[in-house]
Amino acid sequence: MTSSRTVFVGTPAFLGRIDGVTRCAFWTGEPVEHGFDPARLVSVDLARTPSAAAAKEISWADVEVDDCFSGPDGDTGGSTLGPAWPELHLTGAVYLATGFIAGLPPALRPSPGVIGSPGVNGSVGVIGEAYEFQSVVYWPDTDDPRAGNRYAGHCAEVLEQRGTLARVGVYPPGRSTDPATSPVTMWLDLASPEHCDAGPDSLTTVGGDVTRGALFLIAGRLPASTS
Repeated sequence: MTSSRTVFVGTPAFLGRIDGVTRCAFWTGEPVEHGFDPARLVSVDLARTPSAAAAKEISWADVEVDDCFSGPDGDTGGSTLGPAWPELHLTGAVYLATGFIAGLPPALRPSPGVIGSPGVNGSVGVIGEAYEFQSVVYWPDTDDPRAGNRYAGHCAEVLEQRGTLARVGVYPPGRSTDPATSPVTMWLDLASPEHCDAGPDSLTTVGGDVTRGALFLIAGRLPASTS
C-alpha cells in the first residue's frame, strides 16, 4: 500500500461519552443489545481529520477520522457524529483511519460492510461490500496526480467500455445488495484521477476483465493550506 494516503473504514456510531469539545467515545453497535457496556466504547478525537493534517495542525500519522464531506451523489459522507459540542449528533457514522483501527483491541475493531441503524451514509439494516463503507484521502504536496483528492467507495458495474472510458452503473453506498435499488448510470474515465481513484495501488478494481467491483469516485479535494 502506498504510504502517501490514508484509508478510512466507516462504522455506525452511537455516542456514549463526551470527553471534550471534540473528544468523545462511541459504540459501533446498538448499545441496548449489550447493556451500554462501557468496555465497548471507542474513544476518538473528531478533530483529528485530513483537513487538520492538510492545515498542518497535526501530522498525517495522527489522523484518526475522516471529515464530514459531500459524496459524489450529493449525499453527506464521512463522519457525521460531530465534531463540535453542543452541535452534536447522538447517532451517525464515524470513518476511522485504518492505522487507528489497527491500534484498537481486536474486540473493538469495526466489521466493515455490516450496517445497522443508524447506519453509514443513511443505510439501515443493509449489508454491502466492505469497500462501500470506505473512503481514501491522498496526502497533498506529493507528486501523485491524486494528491489532495478524496474518493468514496461504491459498488459499480461496467456496462460498456471504450478504452479507458466506461459507462458504469453505480450503486449508492450500502445499497448494492438491496434488490429495490437501481444503480445510477454515468460515463467516466477509469484512468483519470479527476474522476476516480486511478493509478498505482488504486482501490478501484472495475475495468478491463472486471465488470463488477469497487469504484472509488472523486468526492472533493482537501482545502488548501494557508500556512
